Parts: sequence; structure tokens; C-alpha cells
Amino acid sequence: MMTEVAQNLKVSDRPVIKKILDENGTKIMAIGLRRGVELAEHVAPCKAKLLVVQGEIDFNTEMESKRFARFESYDIPMNVKHSVVAWDDAIFLLFLNEKK
Repeated sequence: MMTEVAQNLKVSDRPVIKKILDENGTKIMAIGLRRGVELAEHVAPCKAKLLVVQGEIDFNTEMESKRFARFESYDIPMNVKHSVVAWDDAIFLLFLNEKK
């Protein structure tokens, strides 16, 4: 599945998103972004964490921008508008916990 994301991001001008797991309130998504491609502004509706597997990404909010590289992780604040832009071709995992 990760290989498929890596191959598809090389030719995609949009985010490449694949669901890895969805059970018991937990979701894991693999997201691939080619350099310069943006995951449009949105809000995390639940607890979320990202983990960069390859490349580098910029995590942007109205207040700041943070760059994350391979093997770095970040707890995404709930209810904060943000976008993600690939600084280099990048793949990251998104862990979502929808349990109350």
C-alpha cells in the first residue's frame, strides 16, 4: 500500500490518500504529496497525529508554519484550521482517534 502511494505521488498534482486501517474508532491514513502539492486547509475533528515517513512537509496554520522531516511526528491540534504542503516529495501517516 505504501509503495502504491509512493508511485502515485510522482505523477499526481493532488494528494494521494490511502486508508490503511479503520476500526474501533481508529483510522490510519497514508498521504503522499509531490513537492509543492497542498493538502487543502481543513480542521482535525478529533485527536490526530502525523508521522513523516519520507521527505519533508510544512504544516501551516494562520499563526505559524512548522517543517517536519522524515521520522518526525506532530500532535495536530483539534479545531485549528491547517494545511500541509510538501517541501520535498513526501509521504506521511495520519493517525486519527475518534473514540470519545
